[in-house]
Amino acid sequence: MSVKPLIVIGKDRVCHVCQLGSRLDERVIGALVIYLGLEHDVTVHRDTGTQTGRIVAVEPYARHRIVSGRQHVCTILVEPESVTDTSLNALRSELNHPATGAEVFGDLLDFIHDAGRNPATMEKTLRGLSFDRLIFDGELEKRPVDQRISQITELLDRETDGLIGADYCGRQISLTASRFRRLFRETTGVQFRNYRMWRRARSYLHLVKEQISLTQTALELGYPDSTHFSHSIRHTYGLPPRQMKTHMEPSIFFLMDAV
Repeated sequence: MSVKPLIVIGKDRVCHVCQLGSRLDERVIGALVIYLGLEHDVTVHRDTGTQTGRIVAVEPYARHRIVSGRQHVCTILVEPESVTDTSLNALRSELNHPATGAEVFGDLLDFIHDAGRNPATMEKTLRGLSFDRLIFDGELEKRPVDQRISQITELLDRETDGLIGADYCGRQISLTASRFRRLFRETTGVQFRNYRMWRRARSYLHLVKEQISLTQTALELGYPDSTHFSHSIRHTYGLPPRQMKTHMEPSIFFLMDAV
């Protein structure tokens, strides 16, 4: 199968196809991570053990390292705050079942193949079919939304400054910091501090093709300096930002407001 690197970025989903190789450090991604080996199995090492399969799904915020050889891998991210815990856990269990094979992603494999030959196909397909339906052959159950927390997540999507803390966010919705943190965890299933760190590191995906320096990128994303930026990106993705930028620049990019 002819494969070209590509990345689709939406508000709550990411689909990335590339050669991950075997030089990645451990990574901690704030989303359900689904690895699909396009030619053969992948292996994921984590504290709870090692798992090998054509598909491996890793729970959000779990420290892990993937080894995939020279093959292309499709990596899918599903933000936990966008899906109910029941739906997310059921999806992870289904994908990690030994009987699950790459055939469950038949439509996605066709999409990857066609997008590599004709990038316009990617836009046409995604405009006509929801991301979840394309990938999972059905819609994942959406997590109920507390409008006060939605206000904060929208704020954090706009303002990646790491100085925006629980005190400030709580005041925006008339809550104390402790009550805000509790409501945030109950609503999203994620601790506020972890969510804030992940969303800021995730924002780098939007900037890897920008022709600006890493120092400018760090400031754009609200990091105090390039050292903090480099540490955060390496901790999250297993690669320093410069290497990650080089790794991803050849990709066909498609940004969506919602998928």
